[in-house]
Amino acid sequence: MNIQNNKLIKRITSSLVLLIAASSMVTFAASNSAKDKELIIQVDPSTHCAINVAPSDNENNCALLYPADKNPCKNDPECVCSKKEKYISWQTSTGDAFDVYFTEGSPFNMCEYSAGAEGEVRCKIKNDGDYYYEINVQGCATNPYDPRIVVQ
Repeated sequence: MNIQNNKLIKRITSSLVLLIAASSMVTFAASNSAKDKELIIQVDPSTHCAINVAPSDNENNCALLYPADKNPCKNDPECVCSKKEKYISWQTSTGDAFDVYFTEGSPFNMCEYSAGAEGEVRCKIKNDGDYYYEINVQGCATNPYDPRIVVQ
């Protein structure tokens, strides 16, 4: 009888350890999916205009943060998802100077939205919401480029 109780206690203990380890891994994966984002502004060297804005790691972090049916960026490859207190930074592929302009509100309380040559714009997110913004690359004669940020 004592041997059976010991085996049962060991099984329960092992199951609890596995359950705690699995839940810790899920929590880590969820927190890691909302890491700081570095966005690369792809610039056409001949026109100096932005042609694409994409995360440097090419991962769709919106798919990691939202269930498939609630993904706000489902069909928008240039949409980036993040969370409050995370950083988003931009830099150009060519080193051109650029400005970031938010058309209706901003996810940041304070941020320097201009980057000189070889510079970057880096801002800490303070507000949640869905934000459209423009990228204006110095020397581009056409309209600004307009990607999107969603903050949960």
